[in-house]
Amino acid sequence: MTLERPQRIPAGPSPEDPDEHVVPEGQGGERLDRYALSVLPALATVTHAKKAAKRGELLVGGEPRPPNYRVLDGDRLSFTGPPRPPPPIWRLALEVPFEDEHMAVVVKPPGLAVSGNRFRSLEHSLLPHLTPSTERDALSWPRPVHRLDVRTGGLVMVAKTARTRAMLGKVLEQREASKRYRALLIGRLEGEGTVERSVGDRPSISRYRVVEHIRSLRTDWLTTVDLWPVTGRTHQLRQHARHLGHPVLGDEIYGIEGSILRGAGLFLWSLELKLEHPITGAPLRVCIPEPPKFDSHRRREARRWERYTEADKT
Repeated sequence: MTLERPQRIPAGPSPEDPDEHVVPEGQGGERLDRYALSVLPALATVTHAKKAAKRGELLVGGEPRPPNYRVLDGDRLSFTGPPRPPPPIWRLALEVPFEDEHMAVVVKPPGLAVSGNRFRSLEHSLLPHLTPSTERDALSWPRPVHRLDVRTGGLVMVAKTARTRAMLGKVLEQREASKRYRALLIGRLEGEGTVERSVGDRPSISRYRVVEHIRSLRTDWLTTVDLWPVTGRTHQLRQHARHLGHPVLGDEIYGIEGSILRGAGLFLWSLELKLEHPITGAPLRVCIPEPPKFDSHRRREARRWERYTEADKT
């Protein structure tokens, strides 16, 4: 694991009341429910914020506004309802390669949902592993700020304060965070390049760079690649790999014959995050190794190929 920790820089004044927020200049224009979720710690989900607005508990300048109200610069938002209690805890061993007062980066195991209406999720397992923030706008419990496919493992950013959650949301929206994935692809892909192909009728861009090739009796070749999603669509990397003609090994949805290994899972892993720390502004880079199963599979395939070719010579 490689980790560069940012120097602690004063984050500026905290809000006087964590249940109130003044929309900064240039930040207006977003729906009330979505904007309030990102800045008011007591709100847990968009649905929670929407219902709060409909009940008259989400105020703008002291007056109720509908969920689709577009906030304006200088609007004072406040929440008057009861905060949602923390979710039930699901005990799960988690690796935490980075943590400070404002945020954390954790390693999501493959096969686990990041969040959602289910008990077994990454969000429900975070509390025992992270130190509560002492900032005034600390969230009731830490919240993941982006998603990984259920079958994809690796790094997930987690906000511990309302300000951090809002800032990380902007970082992701403006594509200011670099996320690198490692994958094993079926076949022999060469060099590096960019894929621009819509996913779900939305423009989508991914970059790739080949790391190495090995021979494989099952698929003839296997290619280890690094992938960078420029946009963040659901299953984007998996669909773009299929478009290249080299689907991800173990992909049951976008794979081809010979690409599924019983019990081995998907060979796609989020292993590096690079961004400016949303509060301190210092460079933050978190990098973890690829899972052992990647190298184990490469070694196994290489041995099988060597045995086959040696037998063929005799």
